Amino acid sequence: MIHPDSRNIEWMRQVAAENNFPDIILIEKTIRAFSLLESLVLSGCPLVFKGGSALMLHFDSAKRLSIDIDIICPPGIDIEKFIRRNSNEYGFIDVKLVDRITPRNVPKTHAKFFYEVTYITNIDTECILLDVLFEEILYKNVIQLPVRSRFLRSYGEPVMVNIPCSDDLLGDKLTAFAPNTTGIPYFKGEKECSMEIIKQLFDIASLFDITEQLTIVTETFKNFAEVELKYRNLDPENIKQVLNDIYRTSLCICARGLPDPDSFAHLQAGIKRIRSFIHSEKYNTDSAIVNASKAAYLSVLISNSINEVRHFDPKDIEILRDAIITESLPVVLNKLKKTNPEAFFYWNEISKLQSK
Repeated sequence: MIHPDSRNIEWMRQVAAENNFPDIILIEKTIRAFSLLESLVLSGCPLVFKGGSALMLHFDSAKRLSIDIDIICPPGIDIEKFIRRNSNEYGFIDVKLVDRITPRNVPKTHAKFFYEVTYITNIDTECILLDVLFEEILYKNVIQLPVRSRFLRSYGEPVMVNIPCSDDLLGDKLTAFAPNTTGIPYFKGEKECSMEIIKQLFDIASLFDITEQLTIVTETFKNFAEVELKYRNLDPENIKQVLNDIYRTSLCICARGLPDPDSFAHLQAGIKRIRSFIHSEKYNTDSAIVNASKAAYLSVLISNSINEVRHFDPKDIEILRDAIITESLPVVLNKLKKTNPEAFFYWNEISKLQSK
């Protein structure tokens, strides 16, 4: 279980030092988000934990931080029965349901969990957002993982939470990285969402690195794509449009805006803004190009019903020496051979698949 000392400033400073991550405000928000999750699990809420925060359990918070909690509950669940049941014990002073208007008929509700901040800045209270989706569980393999993290001090037996396996999460995340169809759009009203798009891209690449075959990934992707297309009044049987969207968005990043300079400008803004959430690397455009090459490769594999995944190995870089990307792709991608060989490897794989 999460020890109450996790909410002490001494612990937060220790976490910051041990992880070389100086942003204590984000550290506190991450701790509070996990506290919200554990309080819900102990309340008996029938939930499956998903989203970017779920990746923190798969990767021991070693990649990027996420400060919201996303869950799926079966339709008809009264979430109000659960959200306040353990909130005080986990350091929350108030919980409020929030009406948020969505442009589609998505069965969602939201709640804000308020707390008195430990790391004092110019505000006394902050909140963590809970996003609840009421939907049948479409994941193929829901597993249990302990609510455990390098950002938490724990004691006793860990609390176990239902969470999709990494392949399921990858299939789900792919639908979110399609800004013109099923994914997070470039704008919601006047709010720019470029950082949220890049978060999906980063998560896709992180999950790709531990993925060996795509059977579950593909099935989950198709299930979620169909549902999301219905929400948007798009043809739910035309899954290809989502894969094309993923591919074109990835190509836009890797070709540095050659097909679509306006979209690239938005995506670059997201690349800059996400840096404060990533502590595993110094994230930049070259990092995003590697990530996008993996997303594009996945979209082509799924389009061609290929389950086996090839991963770049720096030891095999010599095999790329004579490789040339064909005319079916922008020739500018050949420059990646010298500047970004990992990204070039995946585009070379794509080129070979497209030439068959």
